[in-house]
Amino acid sequence: MNIKKPKLIGMVIAMSLFATVAAAACGGGDPEELDIPVNIEAGKMSPETIKVQQDDMVTLKINADEGGEFHLHTYDIKAKMEANIQTDFYFVAEATGRFKITYHPVGEGEHDEGKHDKDGHGGIFKSHELAPSATFSYEIEHHQAGETIPFHSHLRPALNGNIIVSKDESQIYAVAIEYTDEAATPHEMHVGPGTVITWTNNSSVPQTVISGLHGGIDEDMDMDEDEHDDEEAEIEIGFVEVQPR
Repeated sequence: MNIKKPKLIGMVIAMSLFATVAAAACGGGDPEELDIPVNIEAGKMSPETIKVQQDDMVTLKINADEGGEFHLHTYDIKAKMEANIQTDFYFVAEATGRFKITYHPVGEGEHDEGKHDKDGHGGIFKSHELAPSATFSYEIEHHQAGETIPFHSHLRPALNGNIIVSKDESQIYAVAIEYTDEAATPHEMHVGPGTVITWTNNSSVPQTVISGLHGGIDEDMDMDEDEHDDEEAEIEIGFVEVQPR
């Protein structure tokens, strides 16, 4: 079949336009580094819904008129903030969906550290954000003999494990734990007081090392009245929407 050249060119252009529109409709493209200004005033967040795409590296530039704790649920990432001082809140948008944001204002007479922080979530150790190949170390203390210390990464709860501390003080050696994209290896280790444990982030995205159980893991465990009070004090202020790329 013979097609005249002008007609053939028109068909090529039309097909190109269709492909462009289809690609735009499906999102795609490389993950972006996003800085998003966020204001919290009188218990309300602006913007109320933060929209990003999967795998975007997001930094929320948060300013609040009252000090407190900012909490991105499901990702289970928290940050303490001071009034009228910008806080950079970083996360990688790996999980898709709509995720609740709550805020727990700290009023007069309240303290950032309490009874539960000492031995609970993040109370024993808490790393800064670890870029791929970065490390974090912690030395087991003598008073922790006989205890089991759980740990996890906020960003990927599957990266978790348990440190079982022996009462045998001669059981001292260096322990290396590797984070991959799938798991923390080894998942369980037996150590003695004085042992230095080093985590290495060999996953493809930043991670953290936090003592205690992840929120999604320990939600079925018994909680005391103070923990319930903390949850009730949180104010729902908005959402993060992560769309598939």
